[in-house]
Order: sequence, then C-alpha cells, then structure tokens
Amino acid sequence: MKLKDGLVLREVAGQYVIVPTGKRVQEITGVNYITKPAAYLWEYMKDHDFEKEDLIKLTLERYADATREQVSKDLDVFLKGLAEKGILEIEGQVYGSFSMRMPKQQK
Repeated sequence: MKLKDGLVLREVAGQYVIVPTGKRVQEITGVNYITKPAAYLWEYMKDHDFEKEDLIKLTLERYADATREQVSKDLDVFLKGLAEKGILEIEGQVYGSFSMRMPKQQK
C-alpha cells in the first residue's frame, strides 16, 4: 500500500487536514480530517510503501496501552476510509461499493 502523490498533511487550528495539491484537487473533494495518532502514522506512510502490519507495529511502539486487536480494528477503519476517499493505493484490493443498473435481457 501507499499514499497517492499530491497529498500533504497540514495542522490547522489543532486539527489535522489532508490537503490535495496539483491534479489531486480534482479527484479528492471535501475536507478530510484525521486524528493525531493517524497523523503520526501519516508521517511514516508518506515516505514508505507499507502493510497494515507495519502500522500496527508503529502504533504499538508509540502507545503502550493499546492492544493489538483494537489497533488492528481501528486501522481497518482508517485504511478503508482512505481508500474510499481515493487517498490510498492498494494493489489487488477493492474498497467501497458501487451499483449499476443493467437493462433486462431480451429472450
């Protein structure tokens, strides 16, 4: 996995905001906030290809009272959210859903 290029993280009034730049402005709409722990992981993610396990290890090193199970669940939500918003590239995985209405087949 990796973050798409053209994204920067800014702290604005105590909030962490993902800001698209260049061509990403057209692709990523709306304001995307992340938490302080997520911003900590972002600093690693922006410079590395990574797996969920890498992020689990980083989180457990930083937050001694966190459990592996809870960190794993929280990361599932975080990574899925990034993928659905077009912020994260994940090879071979599809997140989100879509529907398509097909015409009835003629016999």
